[in-house]
Amino acid sequence: MAGYLVPGDNDVFTFSGRCDFTTTNQVSFDWPGIAISFGFSGTSCTAAIDGPGMFDLFIDSKFVKTVRAVTENETVLLADKLKNKAHDVKLVKRNESFIRPVVFRGVIIDNNAEIFKITQNINRKIEFIGDSYTAGYANEYSFRECANDETDSIVFSMTNSVRSFGSLIAGMFNAERHINAISGKGLVRNFGGADKDKEFLKYYERTLLTSVHNPDVNSALWDYSWHPDVIVIGLGINDFQENPPYADTLLFDNTYQNFIQSLKARHPGVEIICCATKIKPLDTLIPRVCAVVEYFMKKGDNGVHYFEYETENTSLYGHPSVKDHKKIAYELSSFIGTITGWR
Repeated sequence: MAGYLVPGDNDVFTFSGRCDFTTTNQVSFDWPGIAISFGFSGTSCTAAIDGPGMFDLFIDSKFVKTVRAVTENETVLLADKLKNKAHDVKLVKRNESFIRPVVFRGVIIDNNAEIFKITQNINRKIEFIGDSYTAGYANEYSFRECANDETDSIVFSMTNSVRSFGSLIAGMFNAERHINAISGKGLVRNFGGADKDKEFLKYYERTLLTSVHNPDVNSALWDYSWHPDVIVIGLGINDFQENPPYADTLLFDNTYQNFIQSLKARHPGVEIICCATKIKPLDTLIPRVCAVVEYFMKKGDNGVHYFEYETENTSLYGHPSVKDHKKIAYELSSFIGTITGWR
């Protein structure tokens, strides 16, 4: 292949989201919504990526295509036959990673081309914390059911964090966003009671979430050096769904309160929005989240807010569709604007 490789840890690349830089020449990540941005002058560009990962590709601020990296040591053509001039490129990870992280080994460009860092004028930051609703689980799939042997393929190809409410809201405010979400995870109880002692907070403290259950993945604790202006929390759905026993309500409330207090200590001045929606079978989530927010209000803390939304949930296994995500984004962005004064 003609051209030369620019290693993944080169300073010309700007990363958004939790990334691990400990191995020379490469960058690893596994949370949804990780973005890689750079500029280059030339006609073609190829990425060297260890999958599995699905990415939406934007060139010169326009969506070009979705690219897929499935195996290790894979090269993925991003573009060719471009005009021989400067271009800006952005790759955004669509999917969740459950087995191992994606490894970005760099970009291959023409021998006579140049690569450069893009100047980004972004001053606002929003973190979205949650489960499958926040991750955009299968939001591009048009049906609630599928054959069991098709589930993994559909979830991999039809989950799109780029079209999740978090990404949509960040775009409205020209804000950088981190999407720290894991499908099936709860605050104190996972969906159906699965993976006891590996609930969401166990993963949240890690730079690479897959390091919790994959001994081959080494990862340091996240350093919390990225300070959001707003944190949107969407946890609790899995705590009270599927078959009982459900989460203990006192434990849920106390854990949620402690989590919020830890976030406020790490990010002074942050506005925190706690989201809730109606769930089956007992509709337990709304009163629990209301109680948590009320706890802070009674203490005179006006930086913790309650937001409730409704969705049709017409995507796979009753998850929000792209249409639902747009609705949430419209309503929640208005709420955020009221709190922050952002326009």
